[in-house]
Amino acid sequence: MESAESIRSAFESALEGARAVADGLDARAKAALAAGAGVAVLLALRRLRQQRARTRGPCRGGKVVAVVEEPAQVAQVVEVVSREKEERKEEERNEEKEEGPVRARAEGDLAVRSSTATQPALSYLDVFLEAMSDQWTEKNAQGNIILLIAENKLTTGMVVKRLRQVKNVPDSVLGYTSFRGDPLFRAAIAKYVQQTFASDAGAIDPECLAVSAGCGAVIDNVCFAVCDRGSEVLIPAPYYPAFDNDLRVRSGVEPVPVFSSSGSAGLPTNEDLDKAFSSCSNPRVLLLTNPHNPLGTVLNAQQVHRCIKWALMRGLHVISDEIYANSVHAPEGSREVFRSAMAMAPDLAEKLGEELVAQRLHTIFGFSKDFCASGLRVGCIHTKNRRLLMAMDNVGYFCGVSGHTAHLMTQALEDASFVRRFLQKNQRNLRSSYNVLESKLKAAGIPFLPASAGMFCWIDMRKFLRESTWEEEKRLWTGLAKDAKVLFTPGRDCHASEPGYFRICFAWVPERALALAIDRVARYLEKNADA
Repeated sequence: MESAESIRSAFESALEGARAVADGLDARAKAALAAGAGVAVLLALRRLRQQRARTRGPCRGGKVVAVVEEPAQVAQVVEVVSREKEERKEEERNEEKEEGPVRARAEGDLAVRSSTATQPALSYLDVFLEAMSDQWTEKNAQGNIILLIAENKLTTGMVVKRLRQVKNVPDSVLGYTSFRGDPLFRAAIAKYVQQTFASDAGAIDPECLAVSAGCGAVIDNVCFAVCDRGSEVLIPAPYYPAFDNDLRVRSGVEPVPVFSSSGSAGLPTNEDLDKAFSSCSNPRVLLLTNPHNPLGTVLNAQQVHRCIKWALMRGLHVISDEIYANSVHAPEGSREVFRSAMAMAPDLAEKLGEELVAQRLHTIFGFSKDFCASGLRVGCIHTKNRRLLMAMDNVGYFCGVSGHTAHLMTQALEDASFVRRFLQKNQRNLRSSYNVLESKLKAAGIPFLPASAGMFCWIDMRKFLRESTWEEEKRLWTGLAKDAKVLFTPGRDCHASEPGYFRICFAWVPERALALAIDRVARYLEKNADA
């Protein structure tokens, strides 16, 4: 039995959170909550998350079964806590009358919460912006070759040509539509998903989709809806460097890197995940990226399934970021076979319970990468959590896709022949550029992880460091950027396990520039070998 003090502490959180919590509970827990026993529900959840050894009972089908303990005691604590809260509010009102409200402010008379937003999103942002003013072109052969932008320019011409074929734009694009995304657009997206990267997932219901201005906005909205400020999001490392900013800047959520103890490029073990989970005060989400950024690989489907199952059994939400799902460029016959989390849902539901999986498994994808169209700002989420979709109806107002963009993309996606030809062409272009990069890296003696998806290659330059420190990694990165005029993404920003790794984005420049960049790097390394 919980002590009165424990119930008192839990109730403080329950006053604001009980209604939202109910969506993830089974019928018995919901009934308990409705009866005024929200405290016991919160305690059951807290025991499940933070004291797993004590809480692996009573569960059924992966869902928490809350047990109401001592209703009279709960009611007594409710009354005491409510009275104390009113007394504190009264004291605060009296203080404000006497002294006036005192509010901390950030520089520029901004709110303190703006401090994160006014910081650079990435550590290398200033050097990158300076390099952008002097980029390599055919006419500027000595310009900077920038290989740290996660954009695909290889097949943009085909997309532009198809969008220009849309001649009759209806007046309706000028008016409001559903803030979850235009219904016709969502229907076209559902068909596209079924026909491409999730063909083994069964029918995709457009009513389970929401569309926002990019996948970054989608992830932010999900975290806003399912996390409290200060909650933690577990992310297998290394990971996309902008996740740190994207999670913190508005929702105030804290990313927690999870390192693999095996030292391999695969996903962390359950023991690794347990260790990270235990270090958190309020873990809420496991965020997976598949295909992987920055590794440029397709994650093993069985390992992804294992990690999702691990997270769901611990009461976490799972976000499967599949923004590169249609950018798999592995040669035919390769063992690298991508499988969407949407296709894993039925098996997970059979093992853990359909309601649990529906409430907590969310898949994100978009068109910034797979369609060479990051400027159109189209990101999507597939979820069966109705309350989350209701939240998207509201917050979608602030980050909606324009009616004109939705119409253009609807026309393109409904053209099944174009979609098929474009994806095939784009995957060939990605493989061709990667082959150039692979050949040059081998010639330069730079180790790398073979890539099969996305637009990334993870290179290992540890042997070129004077010592294994982050300061030494920065020295090498700065030398490459300033002297060789080649910019990679530093491994430290990606939460690499140790110094010396870098991410190459190979789809932002032509193949000629890509080859020249590695030649420059090789000359720089040779020149500074004994320095």
